[in-house]
Amino acid sequence: MSGLKLAALCGFYPHKLGFCGLQENSAKKNLLSYLSGEKIPEQKIRKILETFKGAFSYYKLIAKSNGIEDPFDEKVVKAYWFGNQLLEKVPVDSLKEMIIKEFVGPGFLSKKMAEKKAREISFTSKAHHSFHVLVIGSVSGRIMLEGKLLDLCRIAWGKVIGYKKGETENANKIIIEYHPLQKKRGKYSLGGPIHKIVFWEKKFIPEIKIGDKVAIHWNHIVQILDAKDLINLKKYTQITIDSLNS
Repeated sequence: MSGLKLAALCGFYPHKLGFCGLQENSAKKNLLSYLSGEKIPEQKIRKILETFKGAFSYYKLIAKSNGIEDPFDEKVVKAYWFGNQLLEKVPVDSLKEMIIKEFVGPGFLSKKMAEKKAREISFTSKAHHSFHVLVIGSVSGRIMLEGKLLDLCRIAWGKVIGYKKGETENANKIIIEYHPLQKKRGKYSLGGPIHKIVFWEKKFIPEIKIGDKVAIHWNHIVQILDAKDLINLKKYTQITIDSLNS
């Protein structure tokens, strides 16, 4: 999967809910058509995804820190959503600077709030989506990320174990086993495995099998994870959790 398509797929569901990106019907229609396999000019999709202020700022930072020209390079996009070695080359000071520079302005954070968040960032923090969800939160002000919404917004992983009761392999709802995010006595952790029903958009991901490991965003499957991506997603999510609990 190309970096541009992965960026579109991971960003589509919060965009559809109105939480990020250019909220115009044409933008939503073009993203849907692109992800469904229709021929939409890549430049048009790039321009739409550049309005996803949160994610695009991280893409630019990760790319610049690794000497990569294209912020939609597949490795860059994977670094943000799932995690990989590119995150190790992003200085924490650059991460703090990005928050103050990119996330301040009308419709975003106040300068005071951005500076406060930047000061509180742990030296072990990585420019990963879990960091943005749990440490920074929404920068658009369109949603308050707290409580159960944190678990919906983070990229979770799970194992496909079956279909919703009474439905078959033709269903668009499947059951996964996953570890929910929880907070007890002020500390974050991943709980024991539970079953959860999630949505599967077959136009975006045509084939999913029982036993597949999948990435979940806002209760929708956004990617089938290979072994390396699964390891990275677990690793960098735990790094964020540990940095918050330290």
